Amino acid sequence: MQRNIRLQLEYDGTDFKGWQVQPGQRTVQGTLESSLTSLLGHPVRAIGAGRTDAGVHALGQVANFTTSNPLPLQRIGAALNGTLPPDVAVLDAGEVPPTFHARRSARRRTYLYRIVYRRRAIGRKEAWHLRSRLNIDAMRSAAWQTLGYHDFTSFCVAASEKENRNCRVFECFLDCIDDAVHVEISADRFLRSMVRGIVGTLVQVGRGTRAPDTMDAILQARNRQVAGPNAPPHGLFLKEVTYEEPEE
Repeated sequence: MQRNIRLQLEYDGTDFKGWQVQPGQRTVQGTLESSLTSLLGHPVRAIGAGRTDAGVHALGQVANFTTSNPLPLQRIGAALNGTLPPDVAVLDAGEVPPTFHARRSARRRTYLYRIVYRRRAIGRKEAWHLRSRLNIDAMRSAAWQTLGYHDFTSFCVAASEKENRNCRVFECFLDCIDDAVHVEISADRFLRSMVRGIVGTLVQVGRGTRAPDTMDAILQARNRQVAGPNAPPHGLFLKEVTYEEPEE
């Protein structure tokens, strides 16, 4: 009997070339599939909810795979955590309906970007260090303009000319926590480097080199050259993936 297994994962993306399998590169998907194949005794294809880029971390990545191996769920999770490298951890394992697909079934993804003002040794690969404080009110005003359904070409690295670049952003807000600024963005889908492009542009606003009210014009331009540079990948986390609750 074929089973569909859902995993919730956490990983430190520092030493990975992103989620997606790439020949000759260390990736999260490749590492996970290798452990699953050894554990279950057959080739396994793991589907991820978000294809995080090189250096990007995850607090709540979701993946699913199919298997006919009857190994109990608890043993799957425990065995994976015993064989995966220390920069990947399985937080939860569950059996889901055959129709569940980690990427296509997702309704919302939430990313967190961390900016810090204090230079630090511990955690330096988990936040973008800036020396000068930002104008948070100006950044919040600019962030508000990203809400809703837009073409985000100006903030992404395009995969192809035919790619659908329309996304619905549900939330884009900033929190100040001690000596850090957290930018959190939730949307139905994200384009490659979209969050980093938005954060890089918001930082320009916060530094006063770009006016807050230009964000809408940037979106309308549909041109990557008019937005700010990408924020560094090491400050970015895939925080959470949300799915519809199954009907009882």
